[in-house]
Amino acid sequence: MATEKKVSWAFPYKSFMFLKLESMIVIVLAVLVFFASFLSFDQQWFKALIFMVIFLGLYTLLSYLIQKFRQVHEHYELSSTHLTMVKKTRKKVRKNVIPLKDIKHHKLDKFVLGGYVLTHLGKKFILFFNNENELEKFRKQLTQHLKPTKAVIVKKAVKKTTVRKTTKKKVAKKKTIKKKVVKRSAVKKKVIKKKAVKRKKR
Repeated sequence: MATEKKVSWAFPYKSFMFLKLESMIVIVLAVLVFFASFLSFDQQWFKALIFMVIFLGLYTLLSYLIQKFRQVHEHYELSSTHLTMVKKTRKKVRKNVIPLKDIKHHKLDKFVLGGYVLTHLGKKFILFFNNENELEKFRKQLTQHLKPTKAVIVKKAVKKTTVRKTTKKKVAKKKTIKKKVVKRSAVKKKVIKKKAVKRKKR
């Protein structure tokens, strides 16, 4: 038997790392800190540079402490039928198993290395990736397995509509047959009454 292809990855793959979007925001903030301090210190670029380095150091230290304290670790596994998400923190473990047939919509972003899946019940599940390679593998596998499930749903819907139409036609036929039978019986009764009246007159 052929083994089922599964896509799995763990996030983050390092004990300490910045998200891609987070890194971009920190760079923008560092530039703003540099220009603000440059203008406030009579355009002394050396002091502005020191303040920018202090800002980056403090942010990195705080982020490291928060990540070490929370100890967030996520594991994802995508099979041909389910998407399994396990999120571990210092205090608890949360597991979500999402059948692919329940996924209504999904979106993936290469720039931020993230995305989400949305179910028919309106539940949104966030996804994180370490690199573009993981994101592409997940995207290909998901789209490959979502097409058959959608096709099955469409076939089922078509079957239901055809069954409803056939049952409606059958009911309509039965009604027409009943009407014809009633008419025939009424005509027969009239004929019998006329014959009876003619006999009495004689």
